[in-house]
Order: sequence, then C-alpha cells, then structure tokens
Amino acid sequence: MSYSKSLLAGSIAAAVFAMSTAGAAVPQASHAGVAVQPNFPAPNGAAIVLYDQTDSASGNGAPAQNFEASYDAYDSEGADDFVVPASGWTVTQVNLVTTITTPLTTTAAVNIYPDAGGVPGGTATCSYPSAAADVTAGGTTITLPTSCALGAGTYWVAATVDVDFASNGQLFWSNRTIQSNSPAVWRNPGDGFASGCTTFTAMTTCGVGGGTNPDFLFQIVGTAGGGGVPAEPARELPTLSQWSALLAAGGLALLGMFGLRRRARR
Repeated sequence: MSYSKSLLAGSIAAAVFAMSTAGAAVPQASHAGVAVQPNFPAPNGAAIVLYDQTDSASGNGAPAQNFEASYDAYDSEGADDFVVPASGWTVTQVNLVTTITTPLTTTAAVNIYPDAGGVPGGTATCSYPSAAADVTAGGTTITLPTSCALGAGTYWVAATVDVDFASNGQLFWSNRTIQSNSPAVWRNPGDGFASGCTTFTAMTTCGVGGGTNPDFLFQIVGTAGGGGVPAEPARELPTLSQWSALLAAGGLALLGMFGLRRRARR
C-alpha cells in the first residue's frame, strides 16, 4: 500500500472512531431490571458461607466499579456491614450479587473495615487492592489472596471491581429492599454521578441504586474460628546449662539457710 493510501485509510479510521464516540453512552448511577438471584460456586474445602445477605433483591443496583482512566470521575465503591460472633471468623472469599453488561475475569479492591458508629472506620483491618475476581452475569466471586482473621464485632466489606466501560460496560452491586444492621454506604470520590457523595454516605441519601434501597446483596465465605487473637507463645523448657545454673543457685541458697540456722542455735 502506498503512503497516500495508508494515510487515507488512517484518516477514515480516525473519522469513524470520532463518529462512534461522539454520542457514546456515559455511566449511569442506577440500574433497574429483574431481581438477580445469587449463583455462586460452592465454597472450597472447609470453607462455608459465614454470612448470607442475598435475600429480598430489589431489582436495582448501584455502581461499584473502577473504570478506565478516561472515566475516572465515575470510580465508585460500595460497602455494607456484617456481624462476627464471639468465636471469630477467618474470611477467604467475598461474593457480591452484581449485574454487568459483559462478564469477565478481572481484579477487585476489597477492604474490610471495623465499624465506627455506623460507617466504615478509617483504617482497614484487612486490605486487598487487587484480588482475583470472577464476574459472571449474576454475581462476582472475589478470592482473597490471603485470609482475613476477624475477632468478634461489626465490620464493613467495601468493594470496587476493575471493569473497563468501553469493552465490558457497567457493573452494578445489586440492592436489597430490607435493612440489616446499619444501612449500606456508597462513595464516588470524583463525583462523576453528581450525587455529592464523595465519602461513604448512606445509599438512600446519595440516590443511587434507585434511591430507596438500604442494603447490598453479598456473602462472606471462610471458616468459623480464628478470631484474629494472637496465639500464646510456646513455653520453652530450660536448657541443660540453665538447669545447672538453677541447681547451683538452689544449692547456694540451701547452704545459706543452713548457716543461718547454725548461728541462730549458738
């Protein structure tokens, strides 16, 4: 192909791209549709579903997506709380009931925060900036790279899934019509959705996910126990030299006591 023909072809391709993106869709703050039923793989090994909040689906959802750079203003994160009993939990997986335009295998950022008066605390108990995530038509399974040991108490799981809008569309974390514990929260630091919720705020205040649904649909998977309590350090037996020193010290103490008794008798 000659240089002029190559230049012409490039110009045509650029014009087609410009026309195709001129009226491109932009991310939306809510997704209304059919209520999604959870469909997650069975837990592996000894793992079980420790917490299940997948009932009462609303048929709507809020964005929980880390977009590509050109859509950074829309990056958004959802969070909801759960209660760990006295025995504690060791968490290995988080399941989100989600909808997406085109399923994919990707990564997700997951943080588990202690509760701070009905919202996530400032410092995460466990933080995973790039955990493996399998996003299907009806759910997102996030496998934690290392387990998270949680003692008794209330915690928040916060998640945002890495999805390019141009190739896979938009991911929504499905909502629940009833509330357990504190209401779910949501944030969009760049305020691309113009909600004003640049920090974690109740979804019903932000107006996302239909604006009336108080919770998200999710599961916490792992094993009961663990609790994040440090193990008691092992107690080592004295070495032979230490035994010798102890015996010598004991012998000197006995001799001293014997000497004191003889003096007292005199």
